[in-house]
Amino acid sequence: MGDDLGDEWWAHEDKSDASEAEEETQQEKQPTEKAPKNTKTKPEKRKSVTEGTVKAKKKKNNEQKVSNIPPKTETDDDKTTKPKRKRKKKTITDVLASSEPKPGCPADLQSMVTLYFSDKRSVIEQEELALQDSSFLSCNDLTHTLSSFLKQVCPKWSKIQKQHKEKSSVVLLIVCSSALRAIDLLKQMTAFKGEAKAVKLFAKHIKIEEQVKLLQKGVTHVGVGTPGRISALIEKDGLSLKALKYVVLDWNWRDQKLRRMVDVPEVPLMGKVKPGPLARRPDNSAFKQQRLPAWSPMLTANTVLPFFYFMALICMLLGVWLLLTVQSTQELKLDYTEAGTCNLCFEKRKNVSRAAQPCICTVVFNIKKAFKGDVFFYYGLINFHQNLRRYMDSRDDAQMVGRKNNLKSPSSYCIPFEKDKNGVPIAPCGAVANSIFNDSFTLSYMASSGSEQVPLLRKGISWYTDKNIKYRNPSTENMTLPQVFEGTAPPLYWQKPVYELDPLDKNNNGFINDDLIVWMREAAFPNFKKLYGVLYRANKPFINGLPAGNYSVDISYNFPVQYFRGRKEVVLTTLTWFGGQNHFLPVAYLVTSCLILLIAILLTVFWFKFGKNGQNMEE
Repeated sequence: MGDDLGDEWWAHEDKSDASEAEEETQQEKQPTEKAPKNTKTKPEKRKSVTEGTVKAKKKKNNEQKVSNIPPKTETDDDKTTKPKRKRKKKTITDVLASSEPKPGCPADLQSMVTLYFSDKRSVIEQEELALQDSSFLSCNDLTHTLSSFLKQVCPKWSKIQKQHKEKSSVVLLIVCSSALRAIDLLKQMTAFKGEAKAVKLFAKHIKIEEQVKLLQKGVTHVGVGTPGRISALIEKDGLSLKALKYVVLDWNWRDQKLRRMVDVPEVPLMGKVKPGPLARRPDNSAFKQQRLPAWSPMLTANTVLPFFYFMALICMLLGVWLLLTVQSTQELKLDYTEAGTCNLCFEKRKNVSRAAQPCICTVVFNIKKAFKGDVFFYYGLINFHQNLRRYMDSRDDAQMVGRKNNLKSPSSYCIPFEKDKNGVPIAPCGAVANSIFNDSFTLSYMASSGSEQVPLLRKGISWYTDKNIKYRNPSTENMTLPQVFEGTAPPLYWQKPVYELDPLDKNNNGFINDDLIVWMREAAFPNFKKLYGVLYRANKPFINGLPAGNYSVDISYNFPVQYFRGRKEVVLTTLTWFGGQNHFLPVAYLVTSCLILLIAILLTVFWFKFGKNGQNMEE
């Protein structure tokens, strides 16, 4: 299709643009010139061989007639003014040929995103906006289609579409430049979409009220539309971005005018569609982005130095107070690993073949100062690491809470202490329960009248929440506890089943046994102590506590420690509001107060030397 310039295109094929302009100016001047009356214009005829002589005569007559026209003199204005070139009418083809755009690359989109969010996001948030190479589908890649690309981007699409239950929202949003392109993309993603419901979000022949009702009517998974309509739906709360997980921009596809979606001037793209992660970020307000005006004190010597001295005084007073509190507690530690007659039991436990044989030893000790008030009896272990991850995970909390399904089907975390050699499930399972501390103690007071056993309360030594919530026996349902645990085996290192741990109290057996609960609460450090009993102060001479004198403790020596190079001990102590005897916190406060005081003194010296008399550090 040619350009309409007023002349026949075949008559000017060889003419340049300048000659065309001259002819156009001459045609404009001809109406202004007056021809004589005797001048006759004759129609132009085609040349032929037979009429050659006749036309030659007419040509001479025409030359004579034209010569009678007076010549027009050139003026200075005609010399200076050049003929104006008439603007040629352009077609769409000419525009596209002269302004053919280059294909866009991923860097263009990355720079556009960075430019838009540069003043709206922090530096750390802008780093999260980096687009990976896997986020782009090349138009020239014939090995991938839109469906295959979406399968790579969202490999768990079938699971995501089943979990999506929100109305007026989509999981996948595809933004394109026109309605025709949106329909084309819907056809291309048929293989990927599957049973998911898709909706068209463009303005062609569809009113926005109809689209809002359509989105509210049911669950929609995929939305394909233009930025203008998507923006209008978001502004009218017709489309929610809460469930949005994936955004696909068809930004490099060009229409008939070779304009991409980002080249259309009517579409401010980056202000319309925001990806899901950015939409869920806090607003770009001064409060939520921590840009509110702040108050900062003026640091001067008159304010800093008194503050340092005051803090040093506070820390020192707290340290002295805590130190006096700790020193008011009484504590006695007795290492019985190889003490007294326990040396024979220690050697006996080295032999695994004699591990089941009982061994009882006695250790004698003296209390020089009476323990007043409540006295707590602990057993302690040294170099026993209960804080190892695999050790702590080797347990079944569902079994310990009394679930019958887990009673005979322990968790895989208990392996290899899940079943015994005969395949019978172990209750309680795991390495923690299997390594329970099984030494027992009997404390005696050797008075002048004779030896007297010290009464210890063995119940109520565990936490209330552990006893009543975390650990529960399976429901008996008119059955005894042994019948409930029928079909299970005790841990490998246990000498009796879990329902016989306390033969003196039937309500202290099973998973709610106090000794078992205390042991199952793992210690954070390799050296620890656990509560064994509390002094019963109802009878004399233990009403006020433990009197001074000689004592003996009879130990049923069962727990071996030589395999992990550990030690065992007995701890007798009193408690205060601060707890047991622990010097760490008082010493920490005292050391901190000394450091603050030293810094305060140094700052005072510098101030007297450089700042008090108006001098500064630059002199």
